[in-house]
Amino acid sequence: MLVVAALAATAVLVCSCQASSRPAVVTTVQSTIVTTLTPSSTPFTPAPATTVAPLRPGASPRSGEIEKRCPYIASTPEQDPASNVADLNGSHVLRTTVVTTYAPVGCRFYFYAPPFQAIVDIVPRRFATAIKARNAMVRTAQAGTDAEGKPAIVPGVDAVLFRTAFFAPDGPRDWACVFAAGRTMVIVHTDRDETSLNALLIAKAVARKF
Repeated sequence: MLVVAALAATAVLVCSCQASSRPAVVTTVQSTIVTTLTPSSTPFTPAPATTVAPLRPGASPRSGEIEKRCPYIASTPEQDPASNVADLNGSHVLRTTVVTTYAPVGCRFYFYAPPFQAIVDIVPRRFATAIKARNAMVRTAQAGTDAEGKPAIVPGVDAVLFRTAFFAPDGPRDWACVFAAGRTMVIVHTDRDETSLNALLIAKAVARKF
């Protein structure tokens, strides 16, 4: 039995030099998620946390990435004013790629100005059963730090917020949200180290697509 308990935390969405024109949002979150890890002959081992290299204007995407629109969420308000990564992460998006090395495919969104870093990515992985996907969710969060359980981010989908490596200058402090939707585990990484709210909002926006 693994218990991931969230202490009350104040998450502040800060519009910095990266931000789109959005007001600051302050919210207080508190929750506890209790999950049983089902014994398995081959327990899931999360991949080591890694950072993502920038993608400069005019540069070709790295191997395994194709520049095209993400199938799960719009990149900019121009594509969808109601729900898009630029608004939800508070960062302008210049380039978007689909990551074909994941199954189902993933998505990556890059900032519009130097250092042209990846600001968000969506990393799905499908498992043989829903129980295995849920176990993988818990182990993935456990591999990071500061885990906060988030039951029912949409109906029937639980999630855990945690810190990990994504944008290299931040070290292992960037917030991510991992959720299990049926047989699919999905990790949403962000380049935000000051608040977990952005990762949670993006996870909520894409959860129904899995």
